[in-house]
Amino acid sequence: MQKRLTTFLFLLTSTVLFSQTTHDVTVQNFSFSPQSLTITVGDIVRWTNISGTHNVKADDNSFTSGPAAPAPWEYTHTFTAVGSNPYYCEPHQGMGMTGTIIVQEPVGVSDDELIAEKFELNQNYPNPFNPSTRISYAIPGASFVNLKVYDIIGNEIAVLVNEEKQAGTYQIDFDATELTGGVYFYQLLTGSFVETKKMILMK
Repeated sequence: MQKRLTTFLFLLTSTVLFSQTTHDVTVQNFSFSPQSLTITVGDIVRWTNISGTHNVKADDNSFTSGPAAPAPWEYTHTFTAVGSNPYYCEPHQGMGMTGTIIVQEPVGVSDDELIAEKFELNQNYPNPFNPSTRISYAIPGASFVNLKVYDIIGNEIAVLVNEEKQAGTYQIDFDATELTGGVYFYQLLTGSFVETKKMILMK
């Protein structure tokens, strides 16, 4: 119990980490490179203008880097919904300076036939959340999996998984409708692997 509380206190001092990947798009020579990019919900795209006067603007105005500006500049946007997101450079759209960001759902339980290479507990998404969030994890071999949620003082709040699982990648939704806002922790225990992450319920 003392070890668990020590781990929790250490995590409290840490920055909240997100399971996000940053994808880079280069802006130069009247083009976006790559022109088409496929990412996952929660990922970040970073456009870097290294030549010329350009901007980034979504066809539906859901994101923009602002007015066209000379290089160098960087612009980042986090994509939080599944779908196709075409965009363009305002001054040069007529010259074919366009691009598309395709956003897909994270790998789910239906994809658990995918073989994981290592034990992994990912940051929940979204985080902060209200009232539900999704937790994903991976195991490289058949194991008894225990995934639990704790409050800030180490009390067990919920048991999300407590069973034998085959190798694969899994995800599970956690509904915190009945809980008060604050900091919570979720812990994956399987074999000799133990990992704990922090999540924030905003109410």
